[in-house]
Amino acid sequence: MTQEKKQWPGARIIHLVGGCRAINNFGPIVEFAPDTLEGKIGQFKIGSYGAIYKSLKSLNIGIIGVDFYSHILEVEGSVPPNWRSFHRTKNTSWPVEEVSQKWSNIGHAAFKNKNGQLWDIGSRIGHQLRVCDWRLREISEAYSNQLNARVKLNDFDVGQSFEDGFTWLTYLSIQSFLVDACILRDYLAEFASGFVYKDIVDMGNCKITAMGPLKKKILNKIIDNDDFTQELRQETSKSGWITLLGNYRDLIVHSAPLAQAERKLFSVCDKLAIDENGSLPIIRCPIPDNPAQILSSRSTGDHFVDFDNQFNVFAKVAKGDISMIDGLDYASMVLGNLAKLSELAADKSPLAPQIMVFNSSNIIGEVKEKYY
Repeated sequence: MTQEKKQWPGARIIHLVGGCRAINNFGPIVEFAPDTLEGKIGQFKIGSYGAIYKSLKSLNIGIIGVDFYSHILEVEGSVPPNWRSFHRTKNTSWPVEEVSQKWSNIGHAAFKNKNGQLWDIGSRIGHQLRVCDWRLREISEAYSNQLNARVKLNDFDVGQSFEDGFTWLTYLSIQSFLVDACILRDYLAEFASGFVYKDIVDMGNCKITAMGPLKKKILNKIIDNDDFTQELRQETSKSGWITLLGNYRDLIVHSAPLAQAERKLFSVCDKLAIDENGSLPIIRCPIPDNPAQILSSRSTGDHFVDFDNQFNVFAKVAKGDISMIDGLDYASMVLGNLAKLSELAADKSPLAPQIMVFNSSNIIGEVKEKYY
């Protein structure tokens, strides 16, 4: 192995906001894709393997996640790349990966201790964290497909609103993330009711498996103000991110698909400055910032009273007259928040995580090894 490859243990494709990419093969050069709006190859040089994240931050470019390629099978597409969503915290850049593994290890500890309830919920939380992590990648890939198609067609004008064959797929990926994120939210509520607030739940003789009932029946009775309870109480308030996430889920499940909940949603061409001489093309997919209001309006029928206004309101979005939330940015933020909440919940586990070890005591049958 060359010295360069020792310093660069794997190639990377960094998923950035808006569907663009930063590609780093075995070496210090990082190239952006697609090319800049000025028709140039955007690139920069890093001094070490780990410096890429700080360099992108210095350029004020948001990171969604990273595909790591450390084996030829990953490069060839025979096996998927090692994907990790990126959320910089005080202790790590990969909280989703780390907390999902912690919950899997809690499930393993529960299995060894024959605690069926904890094994079940711990395993489900670990699994659902990985599901949401991959759903975020699907959104990023949908953005990238739409962006690349627009650039290849030479039909990219900053500020242009459009709909093509990829637009529906992009909003579908966002919608799928929202549903799976709420499944994880409810798994955490189920864990909280069964283990953190078990005494209160037993007094009420009820099983809670969703965040809504946990808030109504439990949180208002809690006197303690530990970090986990404080986070739940704050974020299930009217302005909290858990409440907003639930409103999105209720809108798309009980009322209308995200892409036509309030108006016909389009994608928007935008740009991302990388230095004083160039900008990257990016895609924005706005989602309505008032899901609770839209759900209420659709339920009462007020939404359909003025059809012309209902259909033409998108023009205000295109001009920037109505606030918007970008779907990819929002999903990334929600996943980071779910990782934080999952970490706080894991600290409340009655059993400490235990790493599964494979040896002669738990391997049945012949072991076959393959070397590629």
